[in-house]
Amino acid sequence: MLANYLKIAIRNLTRNRLYTGLNLLGLVAGMAACLLILQYVSYEWSYDRFHHKADNIYRVINDRYQSGKRVQIGTITYPAVGPLIDEDYPEVVNHTRLFYQGSTIIHREKDMLRSTAGYFVDNEFLNLFSFELLAGDRSTALKEPRQILLTEKVARHFFDISDGDYDKLIGQNILLNQDEQPYQVTGILADIPENSLLQPDILGSYATLGLYMGAEAVDKSLRWSDFYHYLEVRPGTDIAVLERKLEDFSKRHFKGEEVSGAEEHFYLQPLTEAHLNSMHLEYEIGEVGSGRVVWALLIIALFIIALAWVNYINLSSVRAIERAKEVGIRKVVGARRGQLVRQFLTEAALVNSISLALAGYLAYMAAPLMNARLGVNLSWQYLFSGDALQATLIAALAGWLLLGILFSGLYPAFLLGRQQTPLVLKG
Repeated sequence: MLANYLKIAIRNLTRNRLYTGLNLLGLVAGMAACLLILQYVSYEWSYDRFHHKADNIYRVINDRYQSGKRVQIGTITYPAVGPLIDEDYPEVVNHTRLFYQGSTIIHREKDMLRSTAGYFVDNEFLNLFSFELLAGDRSTALKEPRQILLTEKVARHFFDISDGDYDKLIGQNILLNQDEQPYQVTGILADIPENSLLQPDILGSYATLGLYMGAEAVDKSLRWSDFYHYLEVRPGTDIAVLERKLEDFSKRHFKGEEVSGAEEHFYLQPLTEAHLNSMHLEYEIGEVGSGRVVWALLIIALFIIALAWVNYINLSSVRAIERAKEVGIRKVVGARRGQLVRQFLTEAALVNSISLALAGYLAYMAAPLMNARLGVNLSWQYLFSGDALQATLIAALAGWLLLGILFSGLYPAFLLGRQQTPLVLKG
């Protein structure tokens, strides 16, 4: 039966090529625009979700008040904050600290490279974050002073690794800025994914920072606020409860404004929300986007495809009037209402399926232009990454597509179903 419906649908569509072409044009344009927007939305939503522990990683946000006035709402805080929170609360199972080095000159022999993305991080960094390590030992690569990790891009600048053997770089020396003491390369990171808020070129061991500024200062200070902190919490931890506990944490360790010169308030921001919910924060560690803009784009995408379906329904309604006699004859020879409805649904599904296939190809061809304009590298992999959020988006879109097919097929069938057969056959 389905094959018969499909055969009739194909015959009707090919017989009326102008009508079919107009329907396809509207739907393909709408769906292609929708798919391009969805690629961008899924890319923005994918930030930092590739880390294995992403759902349990939070970063510390520090609000500072002086004389009752807020003077900072930032992503940086004091070096001792992360370790103290880890020590005070069993909900926290691990932490890592980052110190931004700023502009750094990396040099080896006569070769130099300027980096604006150098960080000193402690040894737990590679335990919390899932950045791929091409060479080196994750457990010891950042444990001792003067150890350094290079990204693949930086390593290729200084070393010949055309054979892909990164292990031979372990133990090589490299210099930073005017420091005459070399750093030992202990690991090579794969180039950082584009959908990572943190985009380091080099990672120096946190212990090195103690050589320059004193181990006491970089480990236990509650006065020097230039450090990023990330916490790993136990699965199922109630973050709202933990944040309320941090109010007491601030009172115990900072004693109002007595210790740091400001009243400190601490909050926890999910790692996966940092990219799209941080435009109000100071001292951001990377380039952030706007969650409101992303949601607005998603609504626009749904509105565009809805308009395309409205256009399809309008054209189908006009076409339905022309097909009234055909439907009347089919009723006379015994066609039931349900059969007519299934016929129109088959035609709607066929047109929408063809449109979706053509729209996918058009979106694929247009993606490089969009990437060039936006400075990103959009890919279908973000939409079909398997992440729960992306899966929800795909399910919602599938439901929206099914709803569109139902409406665009049922409405013309409803119009024709109301026609009185004798009057239709008389003209």
